[in-house]
Amino acid sequence: MIQKALFDDEARKWESLYSAASGERWGLFQGSVRKRTQGRMERCLSLLPELKNTRVVELACGPGFYGRRIIAAGGKWTGLDISEPMLRVCGENTGSSRMVRADVLALPYRDSSCDVMLCVGVLSYLKQGEIQDLFTQARRVLRPGGLFLCQTIRFDPFTWARCRLPRSIPRPLRIPGPLYPRSPRAISRLLGECGFSVERSVPYKKFFICPAGTIHLAKRAR
Repeated sequence: MIQKALFDDEARKWESLYSAASGERWGLFQGSVRKRTQGRMERCLSLLPELKNTRVVELACGPGFYGRRIIAAGGKWTGLDISEPMLRVCGENTGSSRMVRADVLALPYRDSSCDVMLCVGVLSYLKQGEIQDLFTQARRVLRPGGLFLCQTIRFDPFTWARCRLPRSIPRPLRIPGPLYPRSPRAISRLLGECGFSVERSVPYKKFFICPAGTIHLAKRAR
């Protein structure tokens, strides 16, 4: 279960990961972290097909910068997040009211009701059984042949330590923990068990050569 209280407190700081216009200032490495976050977003979006008139659901939509890009591309985007403050920031950035407050483990969507689903920045907060539950629900909500894009982190000692620091210690973002790093093979296996075929698994890096995580693009089996 994601710890929503911390996300409630961090909505504007998460926004600052995507845009300097947010006004948040939290340290020497802000530009570097923002660059990596934006690079990950570009990599994720580049894996998707043409989105015009496509029904897209984004799980844990956060401050809405993926949604803004999808809407600009003509996609019929809907965002879901558990944090009310994050949804308010998301609405400001997307100009959309197509959002719902809900848990990623209890998706409030009809069967076969979307063409593409995004799940970025979510899986590393979930235990294996919860990931299986999410994948099963995602398959239900996607139409046959629909695409599911998800991302997870590799082991990173800096993030592992930072997410365990007391809230009283200043740092750029308070990341709820613990985090659960997952290997690309483990995620691909779980996707297969839940009725998906993996189309692509794309690694991305942190600090030049240090692996940060993997983006998976999977298709719902018919």
